[in-house]
Amino acid sequence: KKVMAVRNLSPKPLLDEESVLGDILPLGAKENAARTMWRHIIHNGVTDLDQIPDLPKAMRRHLRENYTLLTSTVQSRSDSADGSTTKLLVRLQDGHLIESVIMRYGCVHLSSYPDTLKKEDGFRSNQRATLCVSSQIGCSMGCTFCATGTMGFLGNLWAGEILEQLYHANQVEKIRNIVFMGMGEPLDNYKAVIAAIRGMTDVRRFSLSPARISVSTVAVVPRLRTLAQDAPGISLALSLHAPTQDLRVQIVPSAKAWHIDRIMEAVGDFVDTQSHHVSEKRCKVLVEYVLIADINDSDETAHALGKLLHSRRANMMLNVIPYNPTLVAMPYKAPSLETTRQFSDIVRSHGIQVILRQELGQDISGACGQLVVSTLGGGSSAGGCATDLEDMCTGAGQAPKAGAAATAAVREGKGIKRFVSGKDETSDCKEKNCNYSASANEALNSSSTSSVNRALTLGLGLAAATSLALVLWSRYR
Repeated sequence: KKVMAVRNLSPKPLLDEESVLGDILPLGAKENAARTMWRHIIHNGVTDLDQIPDLPKAMRRHLRENYTLLTSTVQSRSDSADGSTTKLLVRLQDGHLIESVIMRYGCVHLSSYPDTLKKEDGFRSNQRATLCVSSQIGCSMGCTFCATGTMGFLGNLWAGEILEQLYHANQVEKIRNIVFMGMGEPLDNYKAVIAAIRGMTDVRRFSLSPARISVSTVAVVPRLRTLAQDAPGISLALSLHAPTQDLRVQIVPSAKAWHIDRIMEAVGDFVDTQSHHVSEKRCKVLVEYVLIADINDSDETAHALGKLLHSRRANMMLNVIPYNPTLVAMPYKAPSLETTRQFSDIVRSHGIQVILRQELGQDISGACGQLVVSTLGGGSSAGGCATDLEDMCTGAGQAPKAGAAATAAVREGKGIKRFVSGKDETSDCKEKNCNYSASANEALNSSSTSSVNRALTLGLGLAAATSLALVLWSRYR
């Protein structure tokens, strides 16, 4: 059994439900008093317990002596040039550092879309903000392509500390969506993550829709089997990276604990259970697949992956992510564009929806968690945050509609960076090399205005830039 680092906080986080209720109920206070307190703090912006009426005296005194509104502070903030992304470096009470990333959508699409097509097509923005949160300090999964794992595992976050990331982010931008794709394996800190999700969806706290919350995991099978019951309505992303057990163990060492067959069974159970909360057609699991040259990119591997996902093809969506070089021990390389497309086409031939992100910014060595790792001492991270996954997987988002002119432009590679959607009518992408047309290059800002380039420039890693491809795919398919 894995030994987890114990972190004792003093004072304790006022947003931590388990700790607060565990302390006040023996004092005779009711649970409703705590929920009233959280409502005043989160909805009304109250920062002083004395400003909250009707709190029992013993409860107020105990909380004032043993708790604080925020145990963490924002040490630094980094903003992208166009304002689409904000990265918060958060210092915890014990000195550890984690990152939270805010990504804004809608405004970015408009700024990256040719003005001529905006006028012609009546393109409208659906502005929203997504927060990528961390669930642990470091990570013990040891994925060989991800430098975050080189930090090792330093400790679990309290549920209150996870919620504090959302509190901090809301001071910058009103957050609509949450993705657990920051530092750590969420299902390895299961109890705190479930408690945090409960706080996020509680109408008297952050009042987010479960459909706006997504959890990414390498698959801790026992927890995956209970996730849909404990967090009904949320979305799931599975970090798979290989179609066979032997190959997956090579890439994801923690896969030794759970055979890939058991993982796929658990994912199927998740879909079946979540279908009681959302339409089965709307319940899709995003399968994340980092494509590494000469490791998991062969035609044989692609066919094996297609066969693995085929039985659940109605609920599976594959995200092919060309490897982005990072400071890890393995001498991995990115596959060629031709190999990447061929791999995607083969999997698609098995009836699987495939999204291919065109590789950008490999020379940047930027990632969500890089500043944390370098500050703690050593390396950069290839961990990542993805956004708007909940819109794509559950259909909860109200996507802006693109008319015929915009759709045709997207199919021809104009106006935005070209991504393969997997539809037959987009097969011309192979002939056009998925590049900008000359007119599109002129229409776009010449200084790397691609949303994906901006994400990588700020340092959001593989999944962050990939998510932008997913958003474009979901908006214009």
